[in-house]
Amino acid sequence: MTKQARSEHTRRLLLEAAAVLLHQDGYAATSMVGIAQAAGVTKGGLYFHFSSKDEICDEVQIAAVDVLRGQVSRQLAVSRPALRRLAELSRALMHWLETDPKVGASFRMAREMGSVDERFVVFSRTWLAQVHEYVADAIDGGELGPDVPLETAELLVVVTCVGLESVVSSRIVVPDSDLAVTLGKLWRLIELAERSPRPTAGAGA
Repeated sequence: MTKQARSEHTRRLLLEAAAVLLHQDGYAATSMVGIAQAAGVTKGGLYFHFSSKDEICDEVQIAAVDVLRGQVSRQLAVSRPALRRLAELSRALMHWLETDPKVGASFRMAREMGSVDERFVVFSRTWLAQVHEYVADAIDGGELGPDVPLETAELLVVVTCVGLESVVSSRIVVPDSDLAVTLGKLWRLIELAERSPRPTAGAGA
């Protein structure tokens, strides 16, 4: 292994260790020493790659954004209705929250530290912007009625996804299955409600 390859490998180990600790323990409880120990890297080796914990947090979010953009790129390669893309993206997010510490850490940092410093909401805002784009596409394409405010539809998706992440992370609710399946059930309820016949004026009078 070349010197450059070893350096890149060490950096990747540090980022992976940081993501796991940030996701599990949160920003305040994660230390530079803990990250180095978890990665099996000396403290000097850690500071060679990262000058501070915040710099590592920035890199973790950048890596999470790359995961998001990869998903969007794959979606756009196939023609699908905007609401279908939105549902798939939401389910993908739930899957990442359980399987990808980078995404889980990014959401937890936003929840815990977003009000302190905007650097902690980079991933969350990137994801929100993508949700906004898909909802706008759905409205423009006639998939949502003209009486559906963009902000309301967007808020429904955001609150559902963030709410699921929050209640599961805090152990308030323990779903019978994984988050992606749970969100899928919620989407089906929404779809059933959309197909239900609307009451006519004066019905029941």
